Order: sequence, then structure tokens, then C-alpha cells
Amino acid sequence: MPQISKRKLDKDIEKEIFKQFWNSLARVKDSETASQFYSDLLTETEKVMLAKRFTVSILLIRGKNPSEIKNTIHVTYSTIGSVASWVKNAKPATRKLLTALSNHKEWENILDRIEEVLDKLPPRYGSNWSEAGKEKWKRTKARSTRRALR
Repeated sequence: MPQISKRKLDKDIEKEIFKQFWNSLARVKDSETASQFYSDLLTETEKVMLAKRFTVSILLIRGKNPSEIKNTIHVTYSTIGSVASWVKNAKPATRKLLTALSNHKEWENILDRIEEVLDKLPPRYGSNWSEAGKEKWKRTKARSTRRALR
């Protein structure tokens, strides 16, 4: 966890700093510039953490199971829970943005790849393997149909 000074800023100065920071972020228009900016600003760990949390939020909005998310993105249930709480309590504008982003075509490909990884795992112990195989076949068929329609 990053450390910050224990000495508090004046509220007016802090407010102005954040205003300038958010305005600066809003001026980044293309993904290449954003990538360069965030690569310089954030550590590698911070970038991975933010990317994973963002992906968890998208997958939760898309209705993915927390255990699937945990196994494919390698995050803890605690992280999934905190992101789920954040998404649940998000402001309407944030929720609208996340929903719009989750409907983007590129996420379809990512979700298909996640499903492919999950389909490689054997069924749970004690489950009906025949039914699990049929479900796997249905998911594979649905993925190929979606790809054909794209």
C-alpha cells in the first residue's frame, strides 16, 4: 500500500490539487498517450492492481461468478468483494460508464477467452461429469456462434 504524509494539506489546497489532477486526466484523449502517462505515473504493481480491479468490475457487471473471476484473474475473494461493494455503491455516472464499457466488443473476446480457460478445468468433485460435458459443449457452441456473428 502506498504511503502518504501524515501531515494534512489545507482543504482548499487539496481541493485545488484534485481539481487540477482530474482536469489533467480528462485531457488525455488517446490510449497511447494514456498508456505512456500512467506508465510514468504508476508503479508496475499499481498498474496491475488497477487493471485487475477494473476487469473484476466489468466481469461482475457482466454477471460472472466470483469463483470464475478468482480462478482466471488470480485475485482474492476479498478483492472481488471490495470491488463488488464499490460497483454496488457507485454513483450513477460511474455505473453508466462501467456498463457502457462492459458492452464494448473487445470485452466479448476477453470473456470468451476466460470461458475457454474455465472449460479446460475438470468438473467439480461429485458433480455429474456427463452433464458437465454437455454444458461445456453448449458453451463451446455458443462461443463459436458469437464469433461467427462478430
